[in-house]
Amino acid sequence: MIRDLLERLWRRPWPRWLRRLASEVSALPLIRFILFPHFLVGVVGVITNGDGQVLLLHHTYRGTPWGLPTGFLERGEQPIDALAREIMEEAGLRVRLDPRPIVFSEPGRPLLNIAYRGIFTGGSFEASAEVSQARWFAADALPPMLPAQKQLLISTLEEVSH
Repeated sequence: MIRDLLERLWRRPWPRWLRRLASEVSALPLIRFILFPHFLVGVVGVITNGDGQVLLLHHTYRGTPWGLPTGFLERGEQPIDALAREIMEEAGLRVRLDPRPIVFSEPGRPLLNIAYRGIFTGGSFEASAEVSQARWFAADALPPMLPAQKQLLISTLEEVSH
């Protein structure tokens, strides 16, 4: 609503000096925060082992505790590095990630997810404040999990098998 009003005002034949001033004001952080969409960028991993099972973590902070390894980017961090870091920090596990991302958003949430397929390469599970368990599950024996993550997991596994 505010943005529509501002766009209509911008289209008016304002003097050049006023347009320049408006451009400078719109570059201020608070104004950019109000005017432009903002959202979090998350990373998600579909990690399998040598038996084709998928890694799920038991998260301590979710209503549906089992889910894929996830996290958020830190400033200046590449998404693929963020996911490897999150899996190591939260579970003590090492993975090799396919660099081709799967990008998706969840309806109604200000969140853009960047997902990667990966293979478990080593380490032993270590509980953390965010993750109490790690287990390998067959695709046909998944526990209750977030619908968007389950859909991503199933579609990713189907894509790999074709």
